Amino acid sequence: MTIVVLVAIAFAAGFAASIFAWPALRAHIFGLSAEIATLRARARALEDLLTGGGR
Repeated sequence: MTIVVLVAIAFAAGFAASIFAWPALRAHIFGLSAEIATLRARARALEDLLTGGGR
């Protein structure tokens, strides 16, 4: 039973760590400039949607 609890704790800790580490890893892998371009494109699309410019 102790092993099951330890495995569950390890799994939960690893899952939580991956959630917090993924944005930094993604920016490092794909490059910061690509991440900035992606975020700007998403912001522009959202702005168009909200202002009605996308019609």
